[in-house]
Amino acid sequence: MSDNRPTFFGEFENIPLDAKGRLIVPAPLRNALPNGVSSIIVTKLFDDYLMAFDPYEWRRRMDQLRDMGHSQRYERQLVRAMAGRAYEVKLDRQGRALIPRKHLDLVGITDRATLTGVVDCIEIWDPDKYNEVQNDVDIEAIAEKLEW
Repeated sequence: MSDNRPTFFGEFENIPLDAKGRLIVPAPLRNALPNGVSSIIVTKLFDDYLMAFDPYEWRRRMDQLRDMGHSQRYERQLVRAMAGRAYEVKLDRQGRALIPRKHLDLVGITDRATLTGVVDCIEIWDPDKYNEVQNDVDIEAIAEKLEW
């Protein structure tokens, strides 16, 4: 990949977490990372899931925050939410990621997780919440609204 921008896709359900909070990042998601990259940046932003970014996409997002003004309260809140909650997670040789317990607790993940690639990042969900949200999606209505 010449621009070091991976594309994440796929849905991986019921990934177990061990007692330390480690989960195995599925091979298709790990393999999408640029060569030599062995970490992801995990943060909590929207809804009830975690977002995991590769370092290049994370840097791009941080540059956007840096370029944004900070005089408005909502701008400061976005910066605080995105950067303040971020944590770099190293992947071990088995492809496991040790997600901080605080992050897991924020989204209700206890002993298993669903990981889904959403183009520029990986979402990490509690499986029951993920299924509930996915069951409410009307993809045809969305496609019509977007004229896609």
